Amino acid sequence: MKIGLPIDGNGPGGAHSWVKIFTKYCQENGYQVKCSDSDIDIFINLANFSSVEKLFQLKQNGSKVVHRIDGLFFDYTIENKDLANKLNQDITTKLLIADLVIYQSNFSKLLVKKLIPGTELPGIIIYNGADTTLFTPKGPKLGRPQNKKVILSIAYWGTPLFAMNSLTMVRDIAREFVDNSDIEFWVLGKTETKIDDSFLRELPNITRVDLTRPIRREDMHLYLRTADLVLHTRSNDACSNLIIEAMNVGTPVVGLNSGSTPELLADAGLMGECKPSLDSFPILNVPDICDKIKQTFDSYKSYRKKVKKRSKLFTQKIMCKKYLKHLELLLNL
Repeated sequence: MKIGLPIDGNGPGGAHSWVKIFTKYCQENGYQVKCSDSDIDIFINLANFSSVEKLFQLKQNGSKVVHRIDGLFFDYTIENKDLANKLNQDITTKLLIADLVIYQSNFSKLLVKKLIPGTELPGIIIYNGADTTLFTPKGPKLGRPQNKKVILSIAYWGTPLFAMNSLTMVRDIAREFVDNSDIEFWVLGKTETKIDDSFLRELPNITRVDLTRPIRREDMHLYLRTADLVLHTRSNDACSNLIIEAMNVGTPVVGLNSGSTPELLADAGLMGECKPSLDSFPILNVPDICDKIKQTFDSYKSYRKKVKKRSKLFTQKIMCKKYLKHLELLLNL
C-alpha cells in the first residue's frame, strides 16, 4: 500500500505533527508514504492543504481518497462571515469526493451532519492520540511555587473573536478565586487578538501570562506536568489534543460541557455548566465551573487516578493502528 499525504511532517501546527507521527508508524510497519500525489493507492487529505481539483484528479487516476476532518468554520468566530461560508462549502465538496471520512470525534460527525443534512457519509471515528514517550506522569517539570496550586490555561487561542471569548472566560473564572491565596493561574499560548497581557494581569492571581508566542509541541508536556489542574475554555473543539495530553500526563482537567469535551473526559473530569450552541459562543455558568474546580481539588487523588486510567484510550499507537486498519479495508488488502 502506497499512501499519499499533502504535506510532510516538518513544520509547526497539529497537522504537521500528525503527519510526522503517522508517517513514522506506517514506515515502521512496512508501508510507503509519499508527500505527493503520484503513484499512490490512497491519499489522506487533511485541513485545507489540498484543492478540490487535486482530489478530483486523484480519483480519476484511480487513487482512493480519505478526508480527515476535525471541525467546521463557525461564522460567529470569524469576522468575515462570507469567508466562513466559503470555507465550509469547500469542506462540503471535499467530503462528498472522499471514499472514506475519518471523524476525530462523535461531535465532529455531528458537525458534518449539520453541514450536509440528510446525507450519511461513509466514515468512522478515530480519536487523536498522545505521544506516550513524552506525555507521561513521570518526567521533568518547570519551576513553580510549592505553596500554591497552579491552574493552567494553555492553547493556540484561534481567531480574534474565539480568543477573546476563551480568554474572557479564564479571566472571569480567575476573578472568582482572587481572594484565595492558595491558587494562581498561568495563561499561555499564541493569540492573534488585540488582547495584551494587561487584559489578564489586572488580576493578581494570574501570575504568569504570555500570549505572544506559541508553545512548542516538545515543551507542552513540561507545562502540563507542572500544573495541578488544566482549565480548558475553548468551546466546540472537535477533538482537543490538550485534554488528551493532560490525561496522559495525569493532570486533572476541568472544561466546558461543550463540543467533544464530554466524550473525551467522560467521568474522568468535571465540566462547567454552559448552554451549548453551534451558532454562538456558549453561555458559561461561571460559579458552577468554579465549583467544579473546587470539587476536583477536594478529590484530587481520585481524579488523577481517573485521568491516568482513561488516557489508555488515547495513544498514538492506538490511533495509527486504527488508521492503517481502515485504509487496508478500503483497499481490500
